[in-house]
Amino acid sequence: MAEPFLIAIPEDRLAVIHAKVEAFDWSIMPDAEDWRSGVGLADLKRLVDYWLTRYDWRAQERRLNLLPQFAAEVQGQRLHFIHVRGDGSRPPLLLLHGWPGSFLEFEALIAPLVADGHDVVVPSLPGYAFSGRPVSPIGPKQTAELMHGLMVELFGTRRYLVQGGDWGAAIGGWMAHAHPDAIAGLHLNMVLLQAKDVAPKKPDEVAWAAKRAELAKEETGYSQEQGTRPQTLGVAMSDSPVGVAAWILEKFGAWADVPRDAHCRPDLWQAFDEDLLLTNIMLYLVEGSFVTSTWMYRGRVLEGSGNFPAGTRIAVPTGIAAFPDPVFPPPPRSQAEKTYDIVQWTEMPAGGHFAALEQPDLLLADMRRFFASRSVSDDAPKRSIVLRSAGIIAATLAAAAVYTRATTRRIKQDVPADGRFIDVAGARIHYVDRGAGPPIVLIHGLGAQLRNFSYGVADALADTYRVILVDRPGSGYSVPTGEQSGILGQSAIIARLIDKLALDRPPLLVGHSLGGAVALGVATHHPGAVAGLALLAPMTQPPGSIPASVANAIESNPGARAIFANLLGTPISRAAYGMRWGKIFAPDAVPADFATRGGGGLGGRPVSVNAALVELASAEIDLNAIVRRYAELSIPVALLYGRDDRVLAPAIDGERAVAAIPGATLEMTDGGHMLPVGHPQASAAFVRNCAERILQ
Repeated sequence: MAEPFLIAIPEDRLAVIHAKVEAFDWSIMPDAEDWRSGVGLADLKRLVDYWLTRYDWRAQERRLNLLPQFAAEVQGQRLHFIHVRGDGSRPPLLLLHGWPGSFLEFEALIAPLVADGHDVVVPSLPGYAFSGRPVSPIGPKQTAELMHGLMVELFGTRRYLVQGGDWGAAIGGWMAHAHPDAIAGLHLNMVLLQAKDVAPKKPDEVAWAAKRAELAKEETGYSQEQGTRPQTLGVAMSDSPVGVAAWILEKFGAWADVPRDAHCRPDLWQAFDEDLLLTNIMLYLVEGSFVTSTWMYRGRVLEGSGNFPAGTRIAVPTGIAAFPDPVFPPPPRSQAEKTYDIVQWTEMPAGGHFAALEQPDLLLADMRRFFASRSVSDDAPKRSIVLRSAGIIAATLAAAAVYTRATTRRIKQDVPADGRFIDVAGARIHYVDRGAGPPIVLIHGLGAQLRNFSYGVADALADTYRVILVDRPGSGYSVPTGEQSGILGQSAIIARLIDKLALDRPPLLVGHSLGGAVALGVATHHPGAVAGLALLAPMTQPPGSIPASVANAIESNPGARAIFANLLGTPISRAAYGMRWGKIFAPDAVPADFATRGGGGLGGRPVSVNAALVELASAEIDLNAIVRRYAELSIPVALLYGRDDRVLAPAIDGERAVAAIPGATLEMTDGGHMLPVGHPQASAAFVRNCAERILQ
């Protein structure tokens, strides 16, 4: 009986992995000709640096948990799998990964296949990720029985489809061999198995066999080790996350269809990003499954399942997507047809071993064409309109999740982190530290990032002052280490950051918009942390824009908030980008490069959407608490607003604050709400004047 499954890795397990990665001794690693003799150390170091400074497993965990996951016991073996339901109009579809991949490979394919009507099932192979450890090594033949058993448990006697590459191709082949009546169609992006008595005869077949044999001499050392001594390898790898990363990264670099220079160095970053690679690696680490993932190789040797028996003919209609795998090149069609009933053969123009990750659109189009062909049929009755509608909704949400992941990846490429990272209680803070002299700390507003000060404010100040630009927790590249904090929680984190940076004197704190509220929280609740406040269009009063019941619901339901942010936050934010920022900037124009130079694009990521929701919900309660302490402030406080600000009213937020804070001053300038971007000279002059009065 399948039960719902949720990924929830204990914090102490993550801490152990992080500590071992951090402790790895790079000084003992000489470079053996870069990628000529294994993994390239420069690429591995790049990945490990990202792992230590920017990678967020919890964010990936939340994203993966949006997929409906289950666990079931099949023939005594625990199996973890994704199951997204379609409308039942097409046969169920089983997607099988290989090594060193994971169920993660198929994420981009699930939504469109569900939209086509398929129930899509994506298991973790036994011994991989969250599927339990086998009692002893098992190979693809025995695994095929487990996969068939899973499909029978889910769909009874209904015929189903299978797609696979790498081990998935071998497992799918053995499923078709043993259960031809159960499988309506077999789609492969790698021909791994053939009948034992099949031999190459035609010139192109002989040439292919010779090329495969030559490649095997250089490229299959890992397979020999995993197929003969996986236990010894497991002992070595079980204590070294960096070792596991190197072992796996080398295969992604060697097997992907990417450009290579004269020194054999692959440009693997053209096909994969750090978050994808690290999440795949973490799936081998969080449950300690790297060791048992290699057992498939030993199991193949023990059960003799590297070939079909002599005389075998797979009768199941088969489609082959022949990708130009640089290490495992596909055979000529004539060679494959000696074993399989091939009804569709496609020579792919690009894409290597990890086809679902490298060329998902090509693979999807080929699968759809094959599954829609007359050769693949299923006589299951059509489902009701209710189930069809449910399938469409599920597919839409899954598509939104895939869109979010792809868009987030592009945003991070367009707007990379450009500063340093420091851990403080409650967050890992990203900041930029420039110049020398008396310190000034600048904090951005809602849905923004430290690059908001890049239009001239930071440059104008850095020639005289030490300027520290900070991403608030949940914004830019700063990430909370626990739940997202509101305004007062962020004020505490900023106060700790100031202390940890060991500035030679209390700084002038500059806050824009909601960053102004955070700055006021620092001054009122952490006296002595700052020398004064220079606030640009600050939020100083409870906005009164969110009913208390709604604010409480947002703050008290982190799970629902995360689901919204990860599924719908990015699509909505991207669709409304122009309108949203247009209103915030008005009457000033939004700079054409604001998404990149100003960091505006980063506000569309799920983590930033989630942060903005929490910050707005906290504004009512937290700002009430801050306002009550205005009269206690004894440091200089200056406020600057644009005369045409259409977000905050200077007559309310400005004049009420000045009336309540002893000695506070209020100035006006031309422009709207986004003063640091739209009017950087006026903003910089205001901050400089404040600094000269306070810090000199």
